[in-house]
Amino acid sequence: MSSSNQTNQSLPDGFANEVRLFPLPNLVLFPGVVQALHLFEPRYRTLAADALAADELITMAFIKPDWELKNDENPEIAQTVCVGKILSHTLLADGRYNLFLVGTKRARIVTELLHDTPYRMAEVEILEDVLAGSSELDGLRDQIIEQFRSLAMLRTGWNHEALDQFLNDDLPFGQLVDMICYSCGASPIDQQRVLEATELGRRGRIVLDLLQTQIQSQQEQSSANQDFPPGFSLN
Repeated sequence: MSSSNQTNQSLPDGFANEVRLFPLPNLVLFPGVVQALHLFEPRYRTLAADALAADELITMAFIKPDWELKNDENPEIAQTVCVGKILSHTLLADGRYNLFLVGTKRARIVTELLHDTPYRMAEVEILEDVLAGSSELDGLRDQIIEQFRSLAMLRTGWNHEALDQFLNDDLPFGQLVDMICYSCGASPIDQQRVLEATELGRRGRIVLDLLQTQIQSQQEQSSANQDFPPGFSLN
């Protein structure tokens, strides 16, 4: 996991609110987070090629639980998604892609579009962070960082030098909270809850609760081992 600069997180000029959807059941992308992806299904190879030939955007969408039981080729997805931008890619000899995708913006699906592509597409509305009141954010930020450090002390396999550098960066509150949520071991369902929380205070409180739950769980299962940063995700 790493953060990216504001230029890389910007949407291209002329963005028309139409996106290519990459649904996954085990991954939630956040703005500012860089995620490694391996694309091997034919439809998603096409998606990557089309994105690289156009706006370099791929929108990650969380597939709702129990999708396997329904045997649906186009499973139900959460309506809050994250528009990602390709930072770099490698096209393998057999047509598969390895790429790094950075989250740019939260978005809400307005409608899925009928299209002749093998992958799904949608019209989206970009969502901005909402600040209801700034008085609690400084104290909330300190609590979240303190709890994240406490969690790190209980985890093995974490790069503490990278962790210290990350926490010492002057990241905006929303991005800091998103990245901590992404890294702390919260379930994709809980990460989706955080993605849907556009109001910053609410988002911070959710993540603080998740950290406290993770600490309690780690204390109960001290042998658990999770790496920091997270690695590749497969489609």
